[in-house]
Amino acid sequence: MRNDLLVRSLVRGKLKGLASAMAAHEATPRIDADEEKRLQDAITPFGHTRTHETLIVGGVDGTGDFPSLTYSDSLIYVTLSQGTRYRADPHAGLREVAPELEPLVEFTWLTEDATQANPSLDASFEQLAGLPIADVIGRSDYRTLKKRASGRSCSVAELADGLIRPHGTDAGNVAIQLRASAELGAALRLITGEPTPDYVLIDSTLSLPFVNRASNSLFFEHLKRLCCVEAVARGVGFFALSKSHGLPAMEHLERLAACRLGKDEKDKVEHWFVRIPIQARDGWTLSLVENRHLPPVGAVSYLVRFHRNTPVMRLDMDLGYWEKRVRGATDDDTRDNERRIFQDLDYASHDQRAYGYPYPIKAGHDRASLTQAERVALRRLIISEAVAAGMKPQLFRNVSQATGHG
Repeated sequence: MRNDLLVRSLVRGKLKGLASAMAAHEATPRIDADEEKRLQDAITPFGHTRTHETLIVGGVDGTGDFPSLTYSDSLIYVTLSQGTRYRADPHAGLREVAPELEPLVEFTWLTEDATQANPSLDASFEQLAGLPIADVIGRSDYRTLKKRASGRSCSVAELADGLIRPHGTDAGNVAIQLRASAELGAALRLITGEPTPDYVLIDSTLSLPFVNRASNSLFFEHLKRLCCVEAVARGVGFFALSKSHGLPAMEHLERLAACRLGKDEKDKVEHWFVRIPIQARDGWTLSLVENRHLPPVGAVSYLVRFHRNTPVMRLDMDLGYWEKRVRGATDDDTRDNERRIFQDLDYASHDQRAYGYPYPIKAGHDRASLTQAERVALRRLIISEAVAAGMKPQLFRNVSQATGHG
């Protein structure tokens, strides 16, 4: 009992210190009067959109089992992503475009030997992308952005050789790379497929974690930018929508939005967006994004609220698409084009299963999610096929389950 009290006392003390630090950080003034005026003027309302005549919206999400099983010094990873397409129906809302898309499934076998693991990981990258690694790097504009950010030019071969390939047992990093590659591979197939969608949405950001490095990069960074390149060429809006914007003082911004829309400051108003400014283009910056890489290299970022019961979200848009399809001759023209896009996305956010959030992404998430029963069935199937090939069933292990964590 005394140990229990001691633990509780230590926990409460640590929480008090944590709370004090958070409160002091949150109380720091962040927006001066001039910036507040600029920000309030930049907040733009858009119409609640219940009907649409012609619109096709694609959504993607992914998951996996990382790892699913171990065998001796080997790990088997399962990766799954699902793309969906929905068309506007003036009488029935969103309707899925037939036929339903097949899921993208990949099994990756990695050992602790890098001479086996690296080629195996590369093979999975290529399967998920649907293209050779060299083609993804060569056709993407990531090299251009990397040269601009790092100051060094790299060849396709140098970037392919410098790809960061996690150790086979580094499950966390392997999972990130495989899942991101699967989602972007599904997005690329939607962008280049038929019928051509107006928008393809992913639950992510357009951030490029290693763009400032001289030669190292992650495969999915190249694939992400290839999606952007192909989308611009086809007139598709490839947007990354994140439910977590990671910015402070959001209640201040929401109060400004309420004032801008003529509502009570206490209300959580909906149907508004604000583009995050950059000095070179807009002549001012937002202090809320200080020391953050926002917008990402090669992108334009927005904060948007679709519904009062959903949080303010961050939307990243490719800069090339913005300059070609959104930026107008005047600021008013630009806002009209931005407003049209957010009204289209608002229309896609009216399904009761995901009200306030574009349903095609939610549909992709639901279909890609693996239940525990499905995970068990996949493990059994893997073992069954391995045994049929002459492997020993007793050497397969599910470590999480064996240690009581699964």
